[in-house]
Amino acid sequence: MTLLKQSASLLRSLSPARFWNRGFILLAGIVLYATLAITSIHHMAAIFDEGAQFPAGYSYWVFGDFRMNPEHPPLVKLLASAPLLFMDVTVPGNDEAWRLGKQWDFGQQFLYSWNDGDRLLFVGRCAVVSLGCLLAATVFWWGARLWGLVGGAVALLLCALSPEILAHGRIVTFDVGIALFLFLTVLAFERLTERITWRRLLGAGLSLGAALATKESAVGLLPILAVLTAMVVLLPEPILLDLGTGIPRPLTTRRDRLVCLALVLLAMCVLAVVVIWAAYGFHSHLSSDPAYRGLDWKGVRPEQEAFAWAAAFVRRMRLLPEAYLYGFLEVFRHDTRGNVFLFGHIAREGFHSYYPMAFLIKTPLALLILLAASILLRKRWPLPLRTEGFLWLPVLVYFGLVLTRHVQNGHRHLLPIYPFLFVLAGRGAAWAASLPWRRPARLSVIALVTWYALATLHIHPHYFAYFNELVGGPENGYRYLVDSDLDWGQDLPALKTYLDANDIQKIKLSYFGSADPGFYGIDYELLPSYRIGNPRTWSVAPGDLVAVSATNLQGIYVGPEAQPLMERLRRMQPLAKIGYSIFVYRVDFALSRP
Repeated sequence: MTLLKQSASLLRSLSPARFWNRGFILLAGIVLYATLAITSIHHMAAIFDEGAQFPAGYSYWVFGDFRMNPEHPPLVKLLASAPLLFMDVTVPGNDEAWRLGKQWDFGQQFLYSWNDGDRLLFVGRCAVVSLGCLLAATVFWWGARLWGLVGGAVALLLCALSPEILAHGRIVTFDVGIALFLFLTVLAFERLTERITWRRLLGAGLSLGAALATKESAVGLLPILAVLTAMVVLLPEPILLDLGTGIPRPLTTRRDRLVCLALVLLAMCVLAVVVIWAAYGFHSHLSSDPAYRGLDWKGVRPEQEAFAWAAAFVRRMRLLPEAYLYGFLEVFRHDTRGNVFLFGHIAREGFHSYYPMAFLIKTPLALLILLAASILLRKRWPLPLRTEGFLWLPVLVYFGLVLTRHVQNGHRHLLPIYPFLFVLAGRGAAWAASLPWRRPARLSVIALVTWYALATLHIHPHYFAYFNELVGGPENGYRYLVDSDLDWGQDLPALKTYLDANDIQKIKLSYFGSADPGFYGIDYELLPSYRIGNPRTWSVAPGDLVAVSATNLQGIYVGPEAQPLMERLRRMQPLAKIGYSIFVYRVDFALSRP
């Protein structure tokens, strides 16, 4: 009788209706995410980092040369710029910015002088949207595997409607890419440590390689994998070794598990190195031009002698591409303190509470409540300790690593923990659906998910500006965080729309970003700005119309000569807020820098 019940249960799990339900839910979630992401692309100018990273990716394809933007690995840049190979794109080979490796000047001309930047960016951004779709699908798969269809569907919805995933999953940067590949690596390693097969080993190694070829912070996977390995070794569950040599062998002793997993990690690292080399076209040198003198190996030499020796050894033995090693050392050198804005204050040395506070005010409250419910439900709906570890340990280790970073310029650096949180939040929904007295619990989950969805739809298409209700929502966001948490130079098109609607011919502009305001038809006189230039002389007089980016308004990166202007503007009531990131004022004072 028991065998008949098990057979019936298996047949139900394999029924076409069950697969159709899963497929329909997954497709609906992906379509929802892609629709929201793509329909918000046209509302943005090139955000700050796109001005260097996107054109650099195209130069990799065309010239086989990695001199532009070497500080970041190339995988996402290559993916985003690949569609441009089938378009009419102009890049002069004798340009001075190219010859000298000036990535910002090269990017400015690539997008706004030689080509139609908006057209190219739309195509490249759509390629990045595909990474967000894959992330949503992976979250659904793991959530459904743990909690069933309801838990998986809620995890999928939380991912597809996440303001932070939507904000960064539609631009040519690396944050959603690293979130995807880090999550895939942990998921693949979880499967691999259940049953070691060649296929699973290949998947885990390729995922690790894709993460390392996406962003330098992927090195955080190494301690994560080490901690997960220690957990698997210490727990009593055996590992099944199934390499196709006969009957699968269970590894029951800790010594056997440790030796086997050490070899597995070594094989994963070897596969990852192959992926990194493939991302660089198996070219060792940063530049194919022997006349290029843009490398400064002495300048990026680590101060720690052990680290410097290891870097020199890797370079001498050509274990990694020169461009990858140089870029990694460049980022390591720039992981230093700088001006950081948090809750109305600027600190030269940053804030210990920066990332915890950013997480608290940039995460939707509905998600925080569902996570709290998931923690409280651990005793009512327990999982094996091993499964709990694979969900929670990556979050704790990665968060801890981020807290040690000196660079504090965006909540986006926490993005890799969110896929795990979406899956964990699905537990509360699945538990509510399983109760015999389902109605109150179900209504609570429905209310939370609806609240979550409405908050995201309300902010569309300005996802960078999302802040939760603890700080009064996006209207007050600039008082707490700026830079990539609110203002990345994206709202020039909206500023142009405002100027046209109000028949304003010219404006004085203090802009934070790498885009060209003139490309959007904005007639402006430049005030102290960051990245596009800083005029030697400027002035404002009573009656002038001034537009200022929120990041500049808070005085983080502009020089001391501009601080009196920003201080006066902060005390005024703006005429308008453009996309939450550009403030327009009619000044009633005179100020100048002769």
